[in-house]
Amino acid sequence: MPPEPSTVYPEREFQRAVVALIEGILQGAHRKFVIVEKFGLDVAVFLRVASGGAVRLFEVKAFHRQRKNAIGFGNERGMGPQVDLLLCGDSDLCLFDSSVRWVFVDANQPEGTNRYALFTCAEAKEAAMGEVERGKQNNLRVSHLGKYLVNWTDLGAQISDFLLAQSSPCAHQAATQT
Repeated sequence: MPPEPSTVYPEREFQRAVVALIEGILQGAHRKFVIVEKFGLDVAVFLRVASGGAVRLFEVKAFHRQRKNAIGFGNERGMGPQVDLLLCGDSDLCLFDSSVRWVFVDANQPEGTNRYALFTCAEAKEAAMGEVERGKQNNLRVSHLGKYLVNWTDLGAQISDFLLAQSSPCAHQAATQT
C-alpha cells in the first residue's frame, strides 16, 4: 500500500492518491484491472473476475473549507451523475452498493489522523444538506461524515474490501427481508 499522501487538496491531488492506493491494492492481490478516470464518476475500475468482469466506481471529494461545513456535488444547477444517483428512491440506492463508493478526505485535518471516509450512496444521501434536487447546488454536510472518518491504513482496508468483494447488489436488503 502506498504511504499516506501529504497533499490531499485540491481534489485532483486526493484523486491521484486514491488511484495509487487502488493500483497498489489490486497489484498486491495480483488482479487484472483497468482504471479509467472521469468515467461518469471520478474513478472507474474494471476488474477481471471469474464470472467475466466487475466494475467499481468512486466519487472523490476533498474538503478544505470551500463552504462552511459543506462540500458540493454535481454542478450549481443540480445536474451530474452524482445527483442522478442520489435522486434514486431510498429503496433503490442499495442497487449501487456493490459498485459505487464515495471517498472523502477532510484536508483540514493533519496527516496521520482520522480524516478519510468511504461511504455508500445511501450514506451520501443521508449526509446531503436538505433534499437532493435539480436546480440548486447540492452539498454534503461535512459534520455528518465525521462518523465515517478513519486513518489512511483503515481507508486502504475498506477500499480493498470493496474492490475485492464478491457480494451481490442489495445483499443486505435481501437479508433483512427474509
